[in-house]
Amino acid sequence: MAQRELLPSDVLPEHYDLTLEPDIEKFAFDGVVKITCDVQVATDSISVHAHELVLSAASFTPSQGSVCQSDSIALRTKAKTAVIGFEEVLPVGKGVLEIKFRGTLNDQMSGFYRSQYTDSKGVKRFMATTQFEAIDARKCFPCWDEPARKATFVVTMIYPSNLTAISNMPPSSQETRADGKKKEIFMVTPKMSTYLLAFCVGEFEFVSTQTKSGVLARIFACPGNSARCSFALKCCIRALEFYDEFFGIPYPLPKMDMIAIPDFSAGAMENW
Repeated sequence: MAQRELLPSDVLPEHYDLTLEPDIEKFAFDGVVKITCDVQVATDSISVHAHELVLSAASFTPSQGSVCQSDSIALRTKAKTAVIGFEEVLPVGKGVLEIKFRGTLNDQMSGFYRSQYTDSKGVKRFMATTQFEAIDARKCFPCWDEPARKATFVVTMIYPSNLTAISNMPPSSQETRADGKKKEIFMVTPKMSTYLLAFCVGEFEFVSTQTKSGVLARIFACPGNSARCSFALKCCIRALEFYDEFFGIPYPLPKMDMIAIPDFSAGAMENW
């Protein structure tokens, strides 16, 4: 059996601020990720997972000190990693690693991908959605894509104003930019593995209700399909209320969204 290859433990992630701007017509996205890190061992390079991404620039800002620019970004295609080199040694302690990147909304049902459906008028449409398990978060953004490297996440999505964005957490703010696009920021997630992160951008309808304890439950589907979602909503409420009572532990998030994606290779996925 091949031995697992893990990233070095000299730098560890604690929190991700991820901003994505998908273009559903051109099947591409631009992104910036700011990762709050803990440098355990002084180093002049940081290794992250990245696959099928173009990393254009990187920098590291220590909690005390000036910004340190990257002087090299080496992609290792076989290992699906990138080694970011710096002009000077990064000191031990906290800091923020910032990486600018681009990617493709692929048609492989993995990473940040495009999903195709036909609307009620017979017109072909697309949405952007995710499937990160087990190691495909690295297709969406540079990260420590290992289940043990848990962190918190804040997702910011910039997208056309006629569409809807959904993520693990409810939105904390939304604004319309000068170019007419929405900028939506979602609340910080619990500490979790990268493969549990999720978001979708597209046209959606939904049905909703609440559990006895006040958790909002919504079932999303492509336009014209909300009438087919009532059974899923009933099952969702029964399951959440049963587990609350059986385990004596309340569901830890303010909402539960379930989304019917037209093409989804895993069948189902246990995102929050």
